[in-house]
Amino acid sequence: MFNVLSKAFSGKPKERRRWPRKKMVYELVWLRGEEKIPGLGTEISEGGCLIATREAPPADFDAICDLGRRSIAVRLHTVRGGPFNREGARWMGLGCTFSGIAADDYDALVRILKNIPESGNVAVAELAAKDRTDDAYRLLPLAVQQRVLSVLATHGRIDIPPEGQAPLLRMSDLGAGGGGARLGVSSRVRTEESFAAYESVIVIDGAGNVKLES
Repeated sequence: MFNVLSKAFSGKPKERRRWPRKKMVYELVWLRGEEKIPGLGTEISEGGCLIATREAPPADFDAICDLGRRSIAVRLHTVRGGPFNREGARWMGLGCTFSGIAADDYDALVRILKNIPESGNVAVAELAAKDRTDDAYRLLPLAVQQRVLSVLATHGRIDIPPEGQAPLLRMSDLGAGGGGARLGVSSRVRTEESFAAYESVIVIDGAGNVKLES
């Protein structure tokens, strides 16, 4: 199957890729409400992945990828795809970019891609120690996600990533208050030697407007 899936997209010019891809077979599930639909991945990079599933997901969907030493939760955006047949079964092959990924999951992904052992990075450890409740960001509409990034960037608390790359943040639901939904945000800004970490609280009102509370 994996050669078939790779060949299906092999006509794309290699120079369009911003990040080198690692060929590896891994299991995944994509989420349809409470239902988990199984699939397989064949390639992955810092910016996206190549996957196959028997059922076609929507253009934007959440998935959990089992990369062996770690499972990572991602929000995926489909940029290309199409059906193919393998051993009498019909599959859907998808080329996807990451539109959302938690900061600690992103760090883990980079280490896996570059074959770097688990590190003692303090900033990463602090983020990983928090409850894994980052679904709040990944489930926001894309327009609201962009407003969140804009507010944080205006206050120097995050770097706006290149198109297709996931931001270095994670978010948790703090409940209602301040005229909307209050969300805790752990974010980072790259420095010359490492990262500067920030803890923020934002409020998103019913119209999708975002303001920084603290």
